[in-house]
Amino acid sequence: MPPRNTLDQSGRPDAAEPVTECAYRCAVVRHVQQDVEFSDAVLARALRSLKHWTEGRNCLIVTTPTVNRLYREVIVGAVSESAEILVLDCDESRKDLAQVERICSHASSVPINRGDLLVGIGGGVCTDITAVAAAWIRRGIDHVRVPTTLVGQVDAGIGYKCAINFRGYKSYLGSFHGPRHVLIAPKFLQSLSPKQLREGFAEIVKIAIVCDPELFDFVEQYAETLVRTGFRSPQSQGTEIVWRAATRMLEELEDNPFEDRGFGRPVDLGHTFSPLLESVSGYRLSHGEAVAIDMALTMAISTTLGLTESIFEDRVLALLTALGLPIYCPLLSPELCDDALQQAARHRGGRAHLVLPTKIGATRFLESAEDLDRTVLAIAINRLAERIDATTGEQLDVSESPAPADPR
Repeated sequence: MPPRNTLDQSGRPDAAEPVTECAYRCAVVRHVQQDVEFSDAVLARALRSLKHWTEGRNCLIVTTPTVNRLYREVIVGAVSESAEILVLDCDESRKDLAQVERICSHASSVPINRGDLLVGIGGGVCTDITAVAAAWIRRGIDHVRVPTTLVGQVDAGIGYKCAINFRGYKSYLGSFHGPRHVLIAPKFLQSLSPKQLREGFAEIVKIAIVCDPELFDFVEQYAETLVRTGFRSPQSQGTEIVWRAATRMLEELEDNPFEDRGFGRPVDLGHTFSPLLESVSGYRLSHGEAVAIDMALTMAISTTLGLTESIFEDRVLALLTALGLPIYCPLLSPELCDDALQQAARHRGGRAHLVLPTKIGATRFLESAEDLDRTVLAIAINRLAERIDATTGEQLDVSESPAPADPR
């Protein structure tokens, strides 16, 4: 044991005594493996793959009222007849501490121990709150995700991080606690509404802009039909779009899954202004709608700054419009956008890292919020408003409509 320095009567270290200072640096490398399985088989068959994870363990399945109503029998038969099922209302306004506490409380009564498992089967809110609970229970237990929405299958349900909203801030509390296994089963998409499918396509358009021109072409060609037919036709192209979008997202995340190698991520396209838009709307704007508006504004900013050609902006906005996604909202203002940039900077290590597309498959970053003048923001917002006036004259009204429930 190193010698302790003595104290004189006044409580100060005795300068006559030698002082020993010690330090120990602990460097730990943790191996993390996440399996993502894709199966377009019927659900009873696709879900059987989860038995590998549930057999021999206590298991708590967290799901939503709609998934429970439509698929409970299939889930129980395929996964585990002994598993506990907790049904929670899951929408963005309920992605909070109270829902996570409900999961933890139920888990303690099962009981869920260190070697046991949580399974989240539902949309992005459901898999997020399940993952946060898994990160906290006994300092971290395994969890499995089965995303049942298009947003979840290509984005929210497949990444390493999870979060809940807190005191008006979207995704303020959370963790990097990736699932051990993700099952992507496109057959779930056949029970989604056209609105939910459109919202999922916002995330697919994002990843296509960032890194996959061929996927962008695919979406332009087939997305409207897939929305109209509930992903039943053309089936092979729908399967290709989902798997390709999910794969591209995973490839983009793989080199920096814990965001400890920098905060500039091209996949944050559409996710700088959208968090604040969602929260100030009281979550009347869905995540996919907010992402679409964010992408439209970002395209207008990029054009205004001369970083891309207007023909590229027109192509992106035309696709969003064709998919029935909004490109403008009356909540948009230079002041809101400036506030959103400041909040993004707090989340991204002190810099805004605004993703600006220059062409399909290429982006650059505007690093500092101060580099984007409010005049540029006003011009970009006006470009979108004028486009709405020049086409249908319609704009997204979020003033009186009730906050949408997440039916998944």
